[in-house]
Amino acid sequence: MSQSSQRQPISPWVNPVTRALRAGRVCVGALSITFPGPAVAQIAGQAGFQFLYFDMEHSGLTMSDVDPICTAAKLAGTVPIAGPSGLADFLISRTLDNGAMGVIAPHVSTRAETELVVNACRYAPVGTRGLITVGTHTGFEYPDAPSWIESQNREVLVAVKVESAQGIENVEEIASVPGLDAILVGPGDLSATMGIPGQLDHPDLEQAIERMLAACRQNGIAGGPHVGSAEEARRWADRGATFMSYGLDGVMLLEASQRAVAGLSDQLGARLA
Repeated sequence: MSQSSQRQPISPWVNPVTRALRAGRVCVGALSITFPGPAVAQIAGQAGFQFLYFDMEHSGLTMSDVDPICTAAKLAGTVPIAGPSGLADFLISRTLDNGAMGVIAPHVSTRAETELVVNACRYAPVGTRGLITVGTHTGFEYPDAPSWIESQNREVLVAVKVESAQGIENVEEIASVPGLDAILVGPGDLSATMGIPGQLDHPDLEQAIERMLAACRQNGIAGGPHVGSAEEARRWADRGATFMSYGLDGVMLLEASQRAVAGLSDQLGARLA
């Protein structure tokens, strides 16, 4: 990538993913679980992903790891979005205070849980997020407090991850919560709770995702599933999905490594040990 084509750093005052989703554009983000860190954030930005979704539920990430990941992501031109380890308000709001520009809260199954997530992401009078105006999240500017509150209540991406049969049963109520921007479906966990574990092409699972997308359309918010290929992303985008996470850092490295070794074997043949 030439210097002239490099992406511009992300400002904490403007969230291009939130704005694109509200305009009906498709946003796809890299998912990092295996080795989330600043280097992966830089790679995601250089590769051109719209956002980096770093998962704290399944990884070894601590809250002190969030700051450098978010800083690296923003400098590389991609929006850092945290996957908190749970639904407690402090687990959600602390990721934002450490530089995340949005959250994808896991295992949301009810309207009440969705309201908790929204409240934890929004400053008063809209929500309950505590106010601190100087830190990583502001780029260590000293912003005018009313202007900062107004911008963050507008720009921070609030998303929930529906990954259970109960969540699908309640998805219409979940999608209708004011202040929610997007719903992401986790097909793996959802398939397990539906009694079809790992059957990601099962008609019942596809019907559940379709139901989520219909609820999102009805309420004017974004939605989509986690996908494993560009073809899958296109297929769901054709059906109305605009918010999707893609792949897994460990799997992507494994697949690239397997292709490299296969190429070596083809070129070196019996000479390869």
